[in-house]
Amino acid sequence: MAEIFRINGYKFYIPSLDHDPAHVHVKKGDFTTRIDISGDEAVWMTGEENNSAAQDRKLRKAAITIANQNLIELKRRWEGIDRGRQ
Repeated sequence: MAEIFRINGYKFYIPSLDHDPAHVHVKKGDFTTRIDISGDEAVWMTGEENNSAAQDRKLRKAAITIANQNLIELKRRWEGIDRGRQ
């Protein structure tokens, strides 16, 4: 697992053997979610609406905001990890 960074208590990381689409995992306390970074902006990953640990809207919104503010770095790190899997 590659931790990308921690901001305001949110830990952003990418497991080394993760799958497409490009995304990051985010954790803060009991809150966990996945954020899709494959497009022009970071968005809540499809399927996360069923994740009971990701339902706090305030935490989710903050995590997506942080991801968008750091989208270039997150994509760069995903590409580095993705190349390592090939």
